[in-house]
Amino acid sequence: MEADADTAFIPNDITFVQGEKSFYIITDQTWAASPPSSASILARVGAGDSQVKGVSTFMAEMLETAAICGKSQPLWVRLEAELRAHHPSCRPQSASAASLIIIDELGRGTSTYDGFGLAWAISQHVASRIGCFCLFATHFHELTALAAQQPAVHNLHVTALTSQDALTMLYRVRPGVCDQSFGIHVAEMAGFPPAVVAMAKEKAEELEEFQE
Repeated sequence: MEADADTAFIPNDITFVQGEKSFYIITDQTWAASPPSSASILARVGAGDSQVKGVSTFMAEMLETAAICGKSQPLWVRLEAELRAHHPSCRPQSASAASLIIIDELGRGTSTYDGFGLAWAISQHVASRIGCFCLFATHFHELTALAAQQPAVHNLHVTALTSQDALTMLYRVRPGVCDQSFGIHVAEMAGFPPAVVAMAKEKAEELEEFQE
């Protein structure tokens, strides 16, 4: 990957212990991991749709996640057919206790409330029912509260340095929860009009006050 991208990747070590440290919620930006030896590695990452097949980005995400969480008859026949129609090379598998699941930004294709609800329920299902190793990257900071309910769930975050006009990603994974989101900061760096950035900050603050 380093050769193809002509850049250096920063390695991060993550330790899995069955039943103790098996599920990591990773808040904030891009992360990388070296998977342990597992019977299967199942991923729900990226975004894509199929207008011809009538499969939205969110539907594709839900179909793939449902396949990972477990199949049930008679829905599984339709599920597998839709998955293969969307991704011809896809061979859906369900996770077992010997699997490693990698999930990135689950629930981003729907409303904030629905997305968070799905992210929480699926995380809880994986942690308490399947019990396999899992890396779950998310911007739903509220999801980190799951660590207080599930002993095997732990929180990690990706570090960054911020200033008034710069955002430097360090790509270092550290224990704990990210205390802020950089969405508006990134928009400002991308050259959004100052009035738009100011309004975004105002509305974000209003929403935070409303939730409190």
